Amino acid sequence: MKITQASSVGLIGVALLVGTAAVGCGSDDKGSSSSSSSSSSSSSAAATTSEAASATSSAAASPSAQAGDYSKLLLKASDIDPSFTASAPTENPNGVPGIGQTMTNPGKNENILFVIFVDENPAAAVQSLQGFKDTLAKEVDGAPQPADVGDGGFIATGKSPDGSKGVTEVYFTTGKAMVNIEFESAPNDPVQPETALTIAKMQDTQIKNNLPA
Repeated sequence: MKITQASSVGLIGVALLVGTAAVGCGSDDKGSSSSSSSSSSSSSAAATTSEAASATSSAAASPSAQAGDYSKLLLKASDIDPSFTASAPTENPNGVPGIGQTMTNPGKNENILFVIFVDENPAAAVQSLQGFKDTLAKEVDGAPQPADVGDGGFIATGKSPDGSKGVTEVYFTTGKAMVNIEFESAPNDPVQPETALTIAKMQDTQIKNNLPA
């Protein structure tokens, strides 16, 4: 999923390979300079495709949901690893109540993109989740598998459809929130499911502790 980002740092639609010892990821031979890789990653993460716009309008949380300050729902970069830098949050991504943010490791061309849509009620969030599952193939070539996170969680690992990057997608709901975390990395080094789910469970707890009733 991609969302429009107003700041200079690229943002999803909601994700990042955590490549440090603290979260136990592998090597990162990117085959290009860190400066050009960082620029390419930002451009890719910031892009809003027509497919994503369609998915957001048809599957994401209802725009009529109560908007608010949802910044407390986001993890901090330091919660994951000090090598990552967080962008400024994007409020109401794609015009939908909620919050989004990108965390980047410019030296390794690694990104985690978070999007949290806040719907009117849990049933609406579940409906949104199914809509994104139906369009998952536009984000990653791996098949979705059940994931032990939140409600109805699923995960898919593989490459982007154009083969330019490794992608691991995690989706789940928590109450009336629908969450996507997208992990981007080198094409042949996608973030492993266990690492992605560790971060997803941290995000789930953060939302449970801070989501307004």
